[in-house]
Formats: sequence, C-alpha cells, structure tokens
Amino acid sequence: MIMKKWACCFLNMKIALFSISLQANSQNVYETSHVLSLHGQPKYSSDFKHFSYVNPDAPRQGKVRLAVLGTYDTFDLFTSKGVPAAVGPYIYDSLMIASRDEPGSLYPLIAEQIEFPSDNRWVRFVINPKAKFSDGSRITAKLIKETFQNYKNGEFSSFKLIMQDVEKIEVEADNRVKLTLNVPEDKKLPFRLAQLPIIHPSYWHENHKDESKVQLPVSSGPYTIKSYELGQKVSLVRNDQYWAENLPVNVGRNNFKQVKLEYFRNSTISLEAFLSGNYDIRVENLAKNWTFAYKGRDIESGRIIKKDYPRRSFQVQSFIFNTRKAPFTDQRVREAVSQGYDLAWTNSNLLYGIYSAPKSLFATSKFAHRDAPSNSELKLLNPYRDRLPEKLFKEPWTGVQTDGSGNIRRQLSYANKLLKQAGWELRNGKMVNKKTGEPLKFELMLAVPEQERIAIPFKTNLEFLGIEMNIVSIDVSQYVRRIRNHDYDMVLRTFQQPDLPGNEQREYWSSTTADDHGTQNLAGVKNPAVDDMINHIIKANSLEQLETATRALDRILLWENYTIPQIYQPYWRVAHRNNYSYPDHAGLFGPIDLSIWWENQKE
Repeated sequence: MIMKKWACCFLNMKIALFSISLQANSQNVYETSHVLSLHGQPKYSSDFKHFSYVNPDAPRQGKVRLAVLGTYDTFDLFTSKGVPAAVGPYIYDSLMIASRDEPGSLYPLIAEQIEFPSDNRWVRFVINPKAKFSDGSRITAKLIKETFQNYKNGEFSSFKLIMQDVEKIEVEADNRVKLTLNVPEDKKLPFRLAQLPIIHPSYWHENHKDESKVQLPVSSGPYTIKSYELGQKVSLVRNDQYWAENLPVNVGRNNFKQVKLEYFRNSTISLEAFLSGNYDIRVENLAKNWTFAYKGRDIESGRIIKKDYPRRSFQVQSFIFNTRKAPFTDQRVREAVSQGYDLAWTNSNLLYGIYSAPKSLFATSKFAHRDAPSNSELKLLNPYRDRLPEKLFKEPWTGVQTDGSGNIRRQLSYANKLLKQAGWELRNGKMVNKKTGEPLKFELMLAVPEQERIAIPFKTNLEFLGIEMNIVSIDVSQYVRRIRNHDYDMVLRTFQQPDLPGNEQREYWSSTTADDHGTQNLAGVKNPAVDDMINHIIKANSLEQLETATRALDRILLWENYTIPQIYQPYWRVAHRNNYSYPDHAGLFGPIDLSIWWENQKE
C-alpha cells in the first residue's frame, strides 16, 4: 500500500490517505480515499474492523432511560421556530463520521469514499449503494443534493453558513455528488459538509404543510421514533433493518434496543427523579449537587455509581455580554463589570474548589494563548494596534486576580476608574451616564435556576459600584426564543470548542453572523481584527499557522472582554446505575458518547 502525498494544497496540513488511487480524466486529476484527515497519518487503515475505544462484543440488548432539561414542541430540528426534541444524534446519519480518539479524522458512513483534486476546488462523495432510510428508500446522490440545497436556501443559520461557501452542487451519477467550493483554502469545509445530517425528502416536502400537526421524521440513522408525549417524553427504538449496523464505524456502538428520553423542567427535579430510579445515567453539571446531593440507599449500596468520566475536549463556562446593546457596546464597561466577579472566592466557597480558573477560551489545548505574543502572532496582530488594548501586545490575559478572601476593593477601584473614562459617574449610590442620567443596569438571563447562587455574589459586588444586575431564571423554551431574538443583556453559557479550530469560529465570533437570527455569535461580536484572525484560522496551511492564528484570536476575545470566563474541568461528572458499563479509555474528544455504553446481561 503506497501513501501518496500531494503537493500545493494543504502543505503541511495535508489530507492523509490510505489505499489512495490517483484518478485522471481530461479535465482534472483527483484522489480517492476512505478517510479524510487534517493532520498527518490517520489512525485507522482502510481495512479496520472497529474503533479502538469501543467494545465490539458489547451486549446489544436492553434499554436506557435518559433525562433532558426543558421541553420540546417539534421534531423539526432545522428551523428557527419552536424547541426541537433532542433526537438528532439518534435518527440522523451523515456522509462520514468522526473518530473520537483522534482529532480531525472522518471515516465512511453513508459515503463509502471521498474524492478531491489537489487544488481543493471541489469534493465528491461516493454513496454506499446499500445506504437507505428507515422506510427502505435508497439514499442517492440526488437526495444528498436536495438536503444540501435546502440547507443552503433554508433558515437554519449554522448550516446555511456552512453552505454559503459551496458554489455548486451536482449529481454526476446515482451514487456520486460533487460540491464545488468557493473557498478552496478553507481546509475544514469538506469536513463540515461530510458531517451534516442527511434528511429524508419528506421533511422538505411535508414538514410545514400543517403546522398544527407534529411530523415524525423518517430516519437515516440507527434509531426511529416509536412513541412520544409532546413536551414530556420520546421513545426511540433501534431499527432492526438499519443498513449500516455492521460498518466498522458502528461496531460496538448503538448498543441499546430502546432509548427513552424524559423531559424535566429543571435540574433539581431531574436529580430527584434520578435518585428515585426514574432514569439511568446522569451527567451532573452542578458542583453542589455532586458534593452533597447524591445520598440514599442506592448510593450506599452501590446501585448508583459516581464517576469522573475523562474527556479530552476543552470547554469553558462563561458569562457572555451582548455587545449589540448599550452599555456593553463599550469595552471599558465590559471590563469594569468583569471586575465584580470574584472567581477565587466563588470557587472556594460555592464550588468546593473543584474547578480551575480558565486563562483561555481554548482552555488547556495547544491553541490556548500563553505568555507574551510570539513574533508570528504579532505579525497578525500589529495591523490592529490602534484599536486593540496595548496590554494585549505585551502580556498574556490572566483575568481578574483576587486572593479568595472576598475583599476586592482594588478591583472595584479599577472598575470605577474605567467607568469614569467611559462617561459614567456615581450619583446617590447609583452609577449613571453623565450625559443622559440613565442608570447602569442590566439583566443576567439564566436557564438553570440553580446557577443563581453563583450569580448572587457577583450581583452584590456590582452593587458596591452602583451597578444594578437583575438575575432572571426562565424556562428553556423561553430562553431559546430570547437567545434567537438577541433579547438579553448577559447570559451564562458553556463554549465547547472543536478539537481543531476552523470555520466554526465564524459562527461564534464573526461580524458576518452577529445579526443573524439564531446565531451562535451570542456576544454579537463585530470586530475587524477578530474577522481577520478567523480568516487566518480558516486559511492556515500548517498546524503551526493554525495555532498562531487561534492564539491571536484568543487574545483579542479575552482582552476585548466579550466574555467573563468562569470555570472549566477536564472530566465529566457522571452517575449511573450499576447495570450499565462502558469501555475503559483515557478520554475521548467531543461530548460524552453514550452510544458506546451498554446494559449488562442479566444473570
């Protein structure tokens, strides 16, 4: 087997290929592979049997009951209307699937092969002739084109943003679809296209005919929806006729015959239900619960197991300013408000010291900025010296530094200085705008009421500055609607960054997405320096260039105070009943993967 390295495109960030065949015709030369990988040699060869992190002999039986917070009113996952049920990963497959133990590699699922030229101007997916939907109809190139075209023309902002860089979609044969790309220098675009959900044509043709009727989608994935109670429960069953069950990427996965999702209004009710035996696996997000709430006979007897489940992806929980709205249009105000959050005291007194203080939005990854900017970073940053904080060019961002005693007079004094510079002054104990007399007040919007205890000390500290922060906790459906409509001042959310940064950074931070309905650019960032760093990330020709551009972006986002990074941790807190098991591994990339768990056989 010969590995051919092709020149010009990707330079050091090349697509690594196994069992490559070099194809030629009168117009182009292209390569064919079973795998798409951004960095060097992929882990799995073309004849691999299964991923190494699964148990290929796992029992394929039983059921699992899981909890979801909030409610739902639709199975339409690709609209900006309503709150969709959390069924996407179970019922939709993509053309290729990521390996969870290596970053940036995709392997065959619906597409059995991928083809591309050296200039990266297009990508062709060769569809597995056995691929079909749960109703038995074949998944053809024509249906792939229809899915992609509807994403391109639709209202779902994340997928529409991906598809905007696709110039043309062509069906070349019953099993071959070709996508011509507008931005060939975007190395990650083929990866994102290959991971888009593939949708049955009935969705596009029938889904909006009768909005009063809930449409059950036809599945392209391993499960189908068996039954539901709208807003409360969903029962999924594994499709016995699932065509891809024995593909290498699925061996050891999708082990449960049934998956039942039950919805709970808040985390407190959900925890009580878990301890009472109403569902089986729980990922705990609240430190107080993990430390004190897991008590009772099932815990003492070992019927419930608590586990720190390792992970390799990085994510940071942060307060996020909505910079579309005053007063947070002013960086000085954002920095001043940040001084009121005492992470050291909060972690010690309310979070039991189990978290770490993030010094980057990319946490402990190699993409996190560190020390003073390197010469290569400065080369990217220097054109924006006149509009970025001077400290950015000299030192790393460290966040608000306190000693944990609760005494933050020095920080509040600095905040007061910043506010004066920004045109605010203290009158009768209230911070007001010097010109308009308007008080400085804002609302922190939460979807998890239990997080209020973390926000209250923040609110108290800001009161010493004369700033009024109102804390509101609302249900998930209302929260989703307000997020989509940019109707908030500040929110508390978690940023889960991909293992290899790429064009998804446009969704998070680019001025091109700031005003989109339903955007993931929650801060509403519109900053030419940010846009430029994102372009450098997208067009990086080597891992070194990608690291440089991402670190430069990290610095700008932090020094501009679009967020207040709060906490992070290197593991998931998982509690589960002792009749469930999972493979022993050192941590996987991405979110926790319950598809590789199984229910133990009963003796």
